[in-house]
Amino acid sequence: MNFVIVDKSRFKDAVRAYWLWKELNAFIRNSHNRGINFPEAISETVACYALGYELNRSSGGDARDPKTGVIVEFKATSNWDRDTSSFSPKKSFYPLFFIRLNQKIDKAYIYDLDITEEELKRLPMNKKETFEDQQKQGRRPRFSILKEIIEPRNLEPVALVDFRKEIVKSL
Repeated sequence: MNFVIVDKSRFKDAVRAYWLWKELNAFIRNSHNRGINFPEAISETVACYALGYELNRSSGGDARDPKTGVIVEFKATSNWDRDTSSFSPKKSFYPLFFIRLNQKIDKAYIYDLDITEEELKRLPMNKKETFEDQQKQGRRPRFSILKEIIEPRNLEPVALVDFRKEIVKSL
């Protein structure tokens, strides 16, 4: 694995990339009904900076907690009102963080989902299958983190990234 520290310079690069992505996304949405997904290169970088994690630039998790060595996974959405996150059928996901972007005010809210791997496996994906059932079939479980985890548990964000001010706040 190839982990890098996200310093102020890398954070500022991610902020610059955010504005480029936002402009391209608006341009494409002007002529098509769907935009471009929020790039991992931006969301994961700013989350690592906000939380003090090292960014993984290879495979096997998105980041690492340098204090514990624990591998961290991020999911993100650029649609404030809804999301659909998909998961690998082979990986485990703890700890799991969610990055929720509000493009209107250019702020990203980071949630610690505080869900164990066992709890995640028991989540219903439909009337007959759980997250784990779909993983065992080699399928990619897909669901709304907002509707299935954040809202029912009344979770609040743990950090905020303000792209306009180029700052991070712990909440």
